[in-house]
Amino acid sequence: MDKLKRYELINQLLILEKLYPEEADYYARNRKALENGYELHYSWLTENISDGLSEEECKEVLDILDMYRSITFSWQRLNEDEELPEKLKFRGFDGNNETALMGYVQYFVIDLERFEELTYGKEHPYFNSHCPMLDKYRRMLSVWRQYDFDLTEDQIASVMEA
Repeated sequence: MDKLKRYELINQLLILEKLYPEEADYYARNRKALENGYELHYSWLTENISDGLSEEECKEVLDILDMYRSITFSWQRLNEDEELPEKLKFRGFDGNNETALMGYVQYFVIDLERFEELTYGKEHPYFNSHCPMLDKYRRMLSVWRQYDFDLTEDQIASVMEA
């Protein structure tokens, strides 16, 4: 990082120190690393910024949510006044290994207020499955895509068993 870029970041951190006094120590430590040219610590400036997801990865997550919407609405249509069984509920993604996917679900469902039926009435849904789920969801999607949105009980079972 050249000196001009460091200078710009140092000034931004000085402003943040003043705007957010309760976090001033955090900003000051990062500013000092930049002022003194401690390159090892430059990456610490961005440690809370995720690498993100590609458009294709986002679309895949939305397909998974749509699949669970289909399962949920189909089951409710077939089983009026009965609560959706746990085994049919969207579990989320693994917080340790699928963190970006889990974060995107939280953003899309909670922040954007979409697919609210997948919160299952929870005020603060937690989309951490505590185990990797992407491979399972991909197998389920390959089966689900063979059907219409409104599923039969047998079709729901075949999707879940994938």
